[in-house]
Amino acid sequence: MNDQNQFNFDDDFEQLLEHLPELTSDRELAMARYKEHLWALVLLCERRLKEAGIAADKSYQVSCALIAEIAHYQGGECRYLPRGDKLKQELRDIHMFRLWHNHSWPVERIHKEYCPNLNQIQVYKILRTKHREYRSKIQPTLI
Repeated sequence: MNDQNQFNFDDDFEQLLEHLPELTSDRELAMARYKEHLWALVLLCERRLKEAGIAADKSYQVSCALIAEIAHYQGGECRYLPRGDKLKQELRDIHMFRLWHNHSWPVERIHKEYCPNLNQIQVYKILRTKHREYRSKIQPTLI
């Protein structure tokens, strides 16, 4: 019960993130505190960050913070995460939208460089769908 009291921040997520390094500094104690699936996600993130060239200590701290943030915003909800070809397609579509929305790439360039197997109408349709999803996240419907 004493271990749980260390995580009692009255839903103040920023305070949790502020104290996260000291709460997770002892890996053995952190493994005992985290649920098994959360710990597996921390280790997956840590491995990927190390592969990206981030130092071991920093990659562990960042992975703990990432999983804490994901759990804070997505915890308690059942979410579908695609795999295989559907995952590749979703990541491609997100990348295309970011190029168009954040970097102002024209549709023709996106089509030519990232998805020549699609026609331009399909690219427009993907961008329209992703734009609608993006807009619904930043501007929820009123009614």
